[in-house]
Amino acid sequence: MKNGILILLFASVSETLSAQQTSFADNLNNDGKINTVIVVASIILLGIFGFLFYIERKIKKLEQDL
Repeated sequence: MKNGILILLFASVSETLSAQQTSFADNLNNDGKINTVIVVASIILLGIFGFLFYIERKIKKLEQDL
């Protein structure tokens, strides 16, 4: 039951977002700002991955100390 509701929710949201993303992406591409968006998103993702790697190393060190 829950899976069916989630599938319907995701399907309706994806249809709405796909219709909006095309025009939004086209506007960014026409304005030349798409490269800026890609760079900022990449920096954010690299920061998140770096933080997770750092936390993982600290956790391994703590586990070895115990």
